Amino acid sequence: MSWLVVFESKKKGLFFSIEMFCWASKIIILNKIKEISTAEELLENLVKSRFSEEYRHFSTRFSYPRDGSAELRIESPQRKHLLKVRPVLHPSRKLLRDQPDPGRVLVCPSIPEPLAADLRRAGIPHADLNGRLFVGESDFLLDRRPGEVVFRNPRSGPDPFSPKASRLVRALLNQRNTSLTQEELARQTGVSRAVVSQVLAQLVDEDYVERSAASGRKVPATYLLADFDRLLEAWRQADNWQKRTAVHQFSVLSNRPEEIAQKVVDSLGTESIAFTQWFAAWLRRPHTTPPVVSAYVRQRHLLDVIPARSVNTGGNLWLIIPEDEGVFSGGQESQGFPLVGDVQIYLDLLPVGQRGPETAAEFKNWEGFAR
Repeated sequence: MSWLVVFESKKKGLFFSIEMFCWASKIIILNKIKEISTAEELLENLVKSRFSEEYRHFSTRFSYPRDGSAELRIESPQRKHLLKVRPVLHPSRKLLRDQPDPGRVLVCPSIPEPLAADLRRAGIPHADLNGRLFVGESDFLLDRRPGEVVFRNPRSGPDPFSPKASRLVRALLNQRNTSLTQEELARQTGVSRAVVSQVLAQLVDEDYVERSAASGRKVPATYLLADFDRLLEAWRQADNWQKRTAVHQFSVLSNRPEEIAQKVVDSLGTESIAFTQWFAAWLRRPHTTPPVVSAYVRQRHLLDVIPARSVNTGGNLWLIIPEDEGVFSGGQESQGFPLVGDVQIYLDLLPVGQRGPETAAEFKNWEGFAR
């Protein structure tokens, strides 16, 4: 489902219409998202079917005569808009720093919504292959949002939010006011220097992180988190709880969270576990009584040691095997219990029920969050 919003000036006031369109019949369903790797491929897909549309008061059409002069044509009885296409394979916040050109429309395989929101605020015309299209002038606004992601941008390096690379994101968020070198980040996270360099370059391009230039051969460049909230939100959008965890539920004959947690500590020790979700947030910032006690466990064989009955659903104890052990980094302690860091607690609460998102929002709004 996709929304189209149109404002257009007329002689006797302002014309406004909102129309809703379902694109399912016009999109070829793919088994997986298609990656666009060249500008020519981008432009060829652009002109196929998604933008050549006849609406009640105007029409839109992209043309690509294969001479490099692709253009967007918007026509209504009152006027014609003609914008030259600027293909961009790797959209980033650098686009916001470019000199605006009202005669051009940026076209990318895919534009993430946070960047698209900033482009809209800056009044920069843009479109992507997933159906996004924005053109705004003083008396004309065309704003169409994508309903689903069918195309993606080519990879320019490791995904910063993949399990291992996200160790860097976690380290930066957990040390929001600390300048760090590449060597320090590699040592803290166990990620190779090559991956550290590539991920940091992407984070700097997106204005998540600021880089201070090296002042000499013996004084390396440092990196400082520039936008905590925006980086955390980007990670939230990319996070996949189902993929990065395996949850094993148990039933414990107790309704007291501290008692359940103490049984886990007594059985497994403090070095092999780290509590997360409701119980961890409750220890850090009491809000509501935790419905479940959950903890990451370093080794799978420890699941056989816990003195509790394994159940398929409804357990009051969750033991979680993580895909990547980076979840343990940035850990902390509260009332004698080992916890993951605040950022990890927040991310782990969002995709689960039992008021998990509500608890996450309350926790994030706390003045002591991640400090």
